[in-house]
Amino acid sequence: MNPFRKLSQNLFLKLLSLAFAILLWFFVVLEDKVEKEVPAEVKIKNIPHGLILVKEPPKFVIVHVNGPRSILRNLEKNPLSITLDLEDIEPGKHLLKIKPKHLNLPAGLKVIKIVPPQVEIVLEKEAQKIVPVEPGIYGSPPPGWKIVSIRVKPKKVKIYGPQSVINKLKRVRTKAVDINGATKDIKKEVPLNLPPLVKAEPQTVELYVKIVEHIVTREIKDLPIQILGLKEGFKIAISAKKVNIVLQGPERILGAFSSFGIEAYVDTTGLSPGKHWLKVKLRVPPEAKILKIEPSKVRVRIYH
Repeated sequence: MNPFRKLSQNLFLKLLSLAFAILLWFFVVLEDKVEKEVPAEVKIKNIPHGLILVKEPPKFVIVHVNGPRSILRNLEKNPLSITLDLEDIEPGKHLLKIKPKHLNLPAGLKVIKIVPPQVEIVLEKEAQKIVPVEPGIYGSPPPGWKIVSIRVKPKKVKIYGPQSVINKLKRVRTKAVDINGATKDIKKEVPLNLPPLVKAEPQTVELYVKIVEHIVTREIKDLPIQILGLKEGFKIAISAKKVNIVLQGPERILGAFSSFGIEAYVDTTGLSPGKHWLKVKLRVPPEAKILKIEPSKVRVRIYH
């Protein structure tokens, strides 16, 4: 094949492309150049295994660049970024100088300065240990109810993070759970309240709060004995007109100032005139338990 013939193929298109390239180069070179402050996002890669980045660099630095306006306008669509490679860096404090080569800078732009010119990072060894979990709650049950027990499952978790932080941690707490006004048991999965950079396995625990009514014992003295079932026209004489009783039950029912629904009585229904020994009975709320009635029986005399 004739090499000159091959070269001559599409010669016009090749010359046209070259002309466009030369024009573009002249346009870029001759275009007005301006200086501009551009933010650049700081990114980190290759953190060494077993180390934790305790102090991160700033999220952004300011790059002063010089170049054609057209290229600078394109930075809005393709923002600058700086990638810092931490491979092979030892634990401790480090000042990393930011160099233009770290930037994804488009061709045609020149870096004037970077502010700040260097950033500080701190790397620390990772540590881990097993610590107990403390439940966290706030608020309280209403009057008459009380907390019997608070527990978590599991009771211990494994935590890991920066060595300086892990060494100081003796225990961790759960996020606080609101139990204000609760009148029944609470079972809830809650996250742990961990310091920054500290993680745990598992990340959540089961929190159990057992709530029961406050049971009280109350003595009521000189409770009047009522007469029930006495036939019309009859009279009655009774050996004791009052009794002393002891009850046990929820505080909301047997509170110190509550006697609602508590009555003592004897029933004379169907009794003929004469002397009788009758059992003293009580009307009490269904939640109350009768521990003592004194006297438990009274002597009555029914007459005209």
